[in-house]
Amino acid sequence: MSQLRRPLTLGLILVLQFGGLPHLAQAAEPSQLAASAVGQNRTIALEGQKNFRDLGGYKTTDGRQQVRWGRLYRSGSLARLTDQDYTTLTPLGIATVVDLRSSAERASEPTVWRAGEPELLAKAYASKGEAALLGVLKTPGATPEAVRQAMIGFYRQMPDQFADQYSEIFHHLTAFNSPLLFHCTAGKDRTGLASALILTVLGVPRDQVIADYVLTEKAGDFRGAPSPAAPAGSKDPYDYMRSMQADLIRPLMRADRAYLEAALDQIDKDYGSVRAYVNRKLGVSNTEIAMLKAKLLEPVNKAGR
Repeated sequence: MSQLRRPLTLGLILVLQFGGLPHLAQAAEPSQLAASAVGQNRTIALEGQKNFRDLGGYKTTDGRQQVRWGRLYRSGSLARLTDQDYTTLTPLGIATVVDLRSSAERASEPTVWRAGEPELLAKAYASKGEAALLGVLKTPGATPEAVRQAMIGFYRQMPDQFADQYSEIFHHLTAFNSPLLFHCTAGKDRTGLASALILTVLGVPRDQVIADYVLTEKAGDFRGAPSPAAPAGSKDPYDYMRSMQADLIRPLMRADRAYLEAALDQIDKDYGSVRAYVNRKLGVSNTEIAMLKAKLLEPVNKAGR
């Protein structure tokens, strides 16, 4: 597992903007801050990223436990965070940031993380598995439905394509006890499946897992426009999108429940269950899963809600 201690640079290409709550202002312990300030909405309001969410509060299937607040965060672009955003984020005590982007994405739009000096867990990889999707986008006469079906196909590949990155998240969560943030570019595809895997292993029912995924789309302003061009001398992996029709980009930007369902169905087909996938493909043992539950779940009557 790659573990680097250095200033964190995060470059993101596509920026989705979503609505949230008023800024979290008071300093407190991370779990106290999340539980008291997030309220009924789990979105943390930021100026430069409106899809920054706490994964706490989801109940397990028996209803007796729920995911702890202030331990797991998911996000999209961090590249445009402002000084005010870092004032908001620093009290959360995030000590680990997992970067799920490709090497090209990181190089295209670097951002220096300024809310402390977290541990960076980032297995760099070359972009792969998107060939079919890219082929559809470049096909003359392409339709939005064809792009949607290509996205579904891409989601079916994701469990295998990003297994190394997901394994890294799980192993860090079992080994350490600090708040962790994971993110990709838009905060919905790679990040969305990562969230679904973690919540499922913790015992959150599938309808709630899917609802968390769809929340990315329902949370607010959904623009999904490509970012400004990459800096001179660097390759922009999403340059092809800048001249595309808006109706073809739209399916790429959607948090369509059919996308996540496709990934989860593929896992069920290939491995029998999400837990078996986490055991066999990600190399996370049942003992580690038990440790994960002990760290990230708490009784509902002690949840501070």
